[in-house]
Amino acid sequence: MMNEMRYAIITNPASGNMTADMKLSILAEAAAILDSEIFGLDTDTAEDLCLCAQELINHCDVLVIAGGDGTLSDIINAIDTAQVPVAYLPLGTGNAMRYALNYKGNLADISMRIKEGGIHRYDLIDCDGKKRAFMTSVGIEGTIIRLRDRYIAQGATGIKTYIKSVIHAYFKTYKRAAATITVDGTNFKVKNLLSLMVVKQPYYGFGANMMPEARFDDQQLHIRWVNSGLFKCMVGAAASLTIGNRTGYYCHGERATIKLAHPLFNQIDGNEGWSSDAFTFTVLPNALKIKF
Repeated sequence: MMNEMRYAIITNPASGNMTADMKLSILAEAAAILDSEIFGLDTDTAEDLCLCAQELINHCDVLVIAGGDGTLSDIINAIDTAQVPVAYLPLGTGNAMRYALNYKGNLADISMRIKEGGIHRYDLIDCDGKKRAFMTSVGIEGTIIRLRDRYIAQGATGIKTYIKSVIHAYFKTYKRAAATITVDGTNFKVKNLLSLMVVKQPYYGFGANMMPEARFDDQQLHIRWVNSGLFKCMVGAAASLTIGNRTGYYCHGERATIKLAHPLFNQIDGNEGWSSDAFTFTVLPNALKIKF
């Protein structure tokens, strides 16, 4: 029965460094394997893409989202993923979800895995009642994402753009804040917060294993905050590409809040979020049905 499912591939024409024609070409084999058409390339905005997704779920059994983490995030916030199964084809640069799903091989290999695989139920994170996410953070990452998007708008591409944004944020732009973090009723005081990470899976972009303890299906938020200096941050970054990051204080729970001495930006699945001096995160059990 799984192989008889109807698939629809949706992709964002505005994301990444590929033209619409290039995306049609690179997705052609995946479309043939899944017996699907490719939708979304005629949309102009993220809002239009989400409207396209909302229409497509009426005509398919599995909505296959082809893009980066940001495109996946936009669409899972536009449809009821607890009811509608989705699948994921990675086309972006960082692709945290590629690593979270342990994808191997090319898009054809991944498409076969989707076609032959089962449906898994995973948790998501509610962020202030505004967005659902699989990874989010408050602190320097929000500043890095804002700088990255600015450089991309100027024509920059690739991992060097992200590294440039990290350096600029750390040494020039980001201003640390004192914070009170509360996890399931227990308070923690943090001076000079660099980052508070709240995730459901271990990875950031480019395979960086920032939260080795995280699990997608354990109905817990996985939380780590860092207020280290440059040396420990570099050690943690290096470890994230090998054995997994252990820098900072780790805990887990069902609900976390942070109150800040001054507003900071958050990031949602690699996208810029919003600025606030207080954020609330709650686990959403079994909120994502994903086929692979």
